[in-house]
Amino acid sequence: MSDVRFDGRVALVTGAGGGIGRAHAKTLAARGAKVVVNDYGVSIRNEVQSGDRAQAVVDEITAANGVAVANRGSVASQEDVAAMVQQAIDTFGRIDIVVNNAGINASDPIQEEPGPAYAAHMAVHLEGQLMTMRAAWPHMARQGYGRFVNTSSAAALGFVQPDGTWYGSYAIAKAGVLAATRQAAGAGAPLGIKANAILPLAISRMVTPLIPGTNVLEYMERFTTAEHVALGACLLAAQECPVSGQAFSISGGRVARVFFASPLGFADPELTPEKVRDNWELVVGSQNADHLLEETYEAVDNAFEYALLQKAGIGAEAKL
Repeated sequence: MSDVRFDGRVALVTGAGGGIGRAHAKTLAARGAKVVVNDYGVSIRNEVQSGDRAQAVVDEITAANGVAVANRGSVASQEDVAAMVQQAIDTFGRIDIVVNNAGINASDPIQEEPGPAYAAHMAVHLEGQLMTMRAAWPHMARQGYGRFVNTSSAAALGFVQPDGTWYGSYAIAKAGVLAATRQAAGAGAPLGIKANAILPLAISRMVTPLIPGTNVLEYMERFTTAEHVALGACLLAAQECPVSGQAFSISGGRVARVFFASPLGFADPELTPEKVRDNWELVVGSQNADHLLEETYEAVDNAFEYALLQKAGIGAEAKL
């Protein structure tokens, strides 16, 4: 079979000055894409740092005979986002791929939200991804082709630190990315635009300070590289991407779809709290000790809720 290639394609990768973003940019460039390497040059706590991280990655790419240009804008700035997309158009004539990777991690505990870091997290992780999609969208619509790879996180499923802190805005923003990706996929379907989300896990400067001296850190350093994430996500940015609106857990060489699911549940038109209590096993569904689910439906979209409601016997005779 042929290789997954990006010859003739132009990609914007945000937060590409290091870690997973750098791996995305280098992987796309190595497979033929022209890449706008964006990095604002801040720490994971959103503090300005010295050095030109974006240009350093561009230098790596060009040294390997790839094609790339640097961009130093912030995804939290509407003007900067518009400029980075326009840079792709002005430099390479089009934009085909946006990999929304830029991120920070300075979250506050959930019980203290909205806290000091809340606005910054929403601006970077959620609004930043929305703005890059908005800026690239009309160009992709005109050419009838586009790919968005949006970065969510398993933090959206629950995110506790070794000290017992349950983070707030980081997890909330990453959950919002999943919903935004589903919506973009629906809107983009008739236009040739596909959007998918990734839930990456890799050793990076964002992870290392959180789990120093732990077995988890040692495991991640051995088995979960940024390159694994970039290679696993590569197909989602390609023309032959087979899906849209989906989310994928990618780590250490494992790629797996993550989806919402529901059992048929318990249904009774004469519902009472007592009936809910007495039929709780039906409400939550069955699973074994390894959390392997049984008799579970994928929650495809909100309309499918009506199908399940009728399947459970509520208004089964009605035509919808």
